[in-house]
Amino acid sequence: MVLVQDRVKLQDSVKLIRSESERLKQYVNGLPPEALERPSPCELWDVGDVIGHLDWWTETYGGMMERGLRGDLSATEGFPAQGTLSGPGFDELYGQAAIARRRSLGHSLIPTFNGRCGQLNDMLKRIGPDDWEKPCWHASKMRPVGWFLPVIIQELAVHEWDIRSSVAPAPALSVNSLPVLMEKIPSNRRPWTLPFQTRSTSSGPIRYRFELTGVAGARRDIVVEGDKARLETLGEGSANLTLAGATDAFVLLMYGRLRLGSAIAAGRFKAKGGLALVPDFDRWLEGH
Repeated sequence: MVLVQDRVKLQDSVKLIRSESERLKQYVNGLPPEALERPSPCELWDVGDVIGHLDWWTETYGGMMERGLRGDLSATEGFPAQGTLSGPGFDELYGQAAIARRRSLGHSLIPTFNGRCGQLNDMLKRIGPDDWEKPCWHASKMRPVGWFLPVIIQELAVHEWDIRSSVAPAPALSVNSLPVLMEKIPSNRRPWTLPFQTRSTSSGPIRYRFELTGVAGARRDIVVEGDKARLETLGEGSANLTLAGATDAFVLLMYGRLRLGSAIAAGRFKAKGGLALVPDFDRWLEGH
């Protein structure tokens, strides 16, 4: 059973998806054609490919939800057996799907994306209070309908930043999406297993403490120990390096859109303590 407060949160998420998608549509519709060819922060994608990804992703995940709402738990076409994809497997599948979608749509890329957003919002508006727990097929495992909402918000907010940053310097992340983005950092990767070449050789844990201000501001500790790194919401113990900055900078850092060294140099974080640890942080985060 979905509690009343959870239903309110879900309905707020539906409204946020509508407002975020409408703003993104307005922005991409105003882009000159040449902007679609600019490289994006997403490896191997230009701006047009990012929009292609959003179109494919919205269709694919919206389809998962629609089938679940109908009681259809069949697999999504083009996906391998449930539970067989790893993180790199998802990246490869999604990466190639975005490029193929962008190429197939050609000049109809943005009009198709506009329509796809409208279809998604229409479907979300029709979801009833008893529908949120209905299971849907997903490549990892069955997921309830409500699980998809923060994932959709994450996709819209982060990739809007990707598109904007390719056109103009230092764009802002969606303020309204920051609480969701903080909750999703990174929900499927805790604790992180570090690549061999970036593992800590210290005899004890290394604690990076982030004192965050603004919307969804809080204290977050990233603790690196041996071949693992973990996120702590109420970290205990003294920090090796303390970094004070805004929540949006931390989100961009943890989603791989900023490097800690450059963020400190640009004044986005004020650092206190072991500055020699900054390159290590960037190496393991990039290698993850």
